[in-house]
Amino acid sequence: MYTRRIPVNLDDLEAAFEDASGTVRYYLDLEIGAVIAITDEIRDELKAIDEELEDAPGAEDEAFARALQERDLPEWMRAMVCKAHAVEQGYGTRYIAIPNADSREGYTTMEDFIETVADQRLQAQLAQAIQGRGAFRRFKDVLVTYPDERERWFAFNTARVRERVLAWLQDAGITPILE
Repeated sequence: MYTRRIPVNLDDLEAAFEDASGTVRYYLDLEIGAVIAITDEIRDELKAIDEELEDAPGAEDEAFARALQERDLPEWMRAMVCKAHAVEQGYGTRYIAIPNADSREGYTTMEDFIETVADQRLQAQLAQAIQGRGAFRRFKDVLVTYPDERERWFAFNTARVRERVLAWLQDAGITPILE
């Protein structure tokens, strides 16, 4: 399989993999390895500009730049809309979507961690905590009173997320050059 070598910041990729907010989409720039976050608010601005331009004559890039300048946006937001436009234009060639957080994988990670807990009382508390809605919060709440196990959980979870990130990169044909 063809692999593309690009520099990546695994911490940024891991953060993107773990973001379950649903209000941000993440993309990997295949040329420079940067993780790009595009919020729903930025996406909405881009969509509004695209709708304005549907009937507008002229070169696409020039028309986009004019429409963006005409919007009353702070400079940081204008830059992000411009970046979102670049991602849209280069999607699939220069940019690829980073997968959304998968709650099932997170739940499985909690189950696997519980199996490693030596204290049977804590193990039972954690197993109870992950039943039903709010499992992630209850799980973390139980660990607050066990600081050593809490730290072990963070290391365990980070290792699992890193495994998922590296597997995704491999599936995408990317060999990471670690920064």
